[in-house]
Amino acid sequence: MRSLLYLVVLLAISGSCEAQRPAAYSAPAYKATLQQLTQRRTALAARYAKATTPAAQAACLVEARKLWLSALDNTVFPAWESTPWSFYGQTWAPRQGSVACGYFVTTALFDTGLRLQRSLLARQGSERLIKNLVAEKNISRYRRMSQLKFVQQVRALGPGLYLVGLDFHVAFLRVSEGGAVQMVHASWIQPKPRVVREAADSSPALASKYRVVGKLSADDALVKAWLLSQPLAVHNLSVK
Repeated sequence: MRSLLYLVVLLAISGSCEAQRPAAYSAPAYKATLQQLTQRRTALAARYAKATTPAAQAACLVEARKLWLSALDNTVFPAWESTPWSFYGQTWAPRQGSVACGYFVTTALFDTGLRLQRSLLARQGSERLIKNLVAEKNISRYRRMSQLKFVQQVRALGPGLYLVGLDFHVAFLRVSEGGAVQMVHASWIQPKPRVVREAADSSPALASKYRVVGKLSADDALVKAWLLSQPLAVHNLSVK
């Protein structure tokens, strides 16, 4: 009976996702918008370099964080929505070819201007990927917790952008100021595996015995690296 109920819920979720229409996408417009983002980031980085007090630098980081999150929410995530998923997908371009979950995460971050080793990080286990992006103090771990309780725990961590590593998957979690928690990921869920933004508490892809969460937006070192276009160092990686 439980299996039947789960199947009904899964089909309902899949149907609702299918009804959603992705935002209109234009490759030239996407490129132009990212170029504008680079210009705004460069100008803000110049302000940061001229800041003479820690408070002034901190204010620049606050503005950088808002700019970065806005770019993801309003430009990068909408562009990548509906891009087909495949296990070996490695496309660099939204809605062209296919993309695996790890490659979606690293490419989305790369598109904003974060200087990371896209392919090497995409091939790592999800927890190792997260540990290469955020400091340990910004990482939380959850074992054998129900999906609804897990989402509540993430919501309690506050608004921001997170990476969640699962048993066999990695995804973004976006917590809004109002407390809504969305999962943004390259989903393998049928009938149409693709990049989606969906409610985290009802996503079948979030099921996992173990979950590790890194709060990207809370990591000042990561935000500063993005602002100043500094390459991210890698550590404890395996080559596949």
